[in-house]
Amino acid sequence: MAKDLKVDQDGNLVIDPDTHDLAMIDGLDEIAQRIKATLEIRYGEMVNLDPEMGADYSNFLGKHFDKSDAAADMTSAIEADVPEVQAVDSIRFIKGPHRSLKVTFVATVKNEDGSTSTVEGGLPVAT
Repeated sequence: MAKDLKVDQDGNLVIDPDTHDLAMIDGLDEIAQRIKATLEIRYGEMVNLDPEMGADYSNFLGKHFDKSDAAADMTSAIEADVPEVQAVDSIRFIKGPHRSLKVTFVATVKNEDGSTSTVEGGLPVAT
């Protein structure tokens, strides 16, 4: 599995309190972080780097929010951009105060030894 720099909920790099170096993340936590990062990128936003990366948020717009279409868009983005994901088990939308929305996910991933594990996470979405 891959290693990456660890980021906090706001996307800021995390400093390891013991070593005072940038903190690293790996394993299932790294995959969950990568899924979250994928969902934070709007489809087509990275024109010069990877125009096919990201999630399509067009089904979030308008008065008639269609959860099933929005979940299908999120699932497609995860499956396309995170190769370890074998299946997206659930995408949930939790409405909060002041038109806020949180997207949560649960996915099954393939480990290096061929076994599978579950990862989960979530992110706020501005509506």
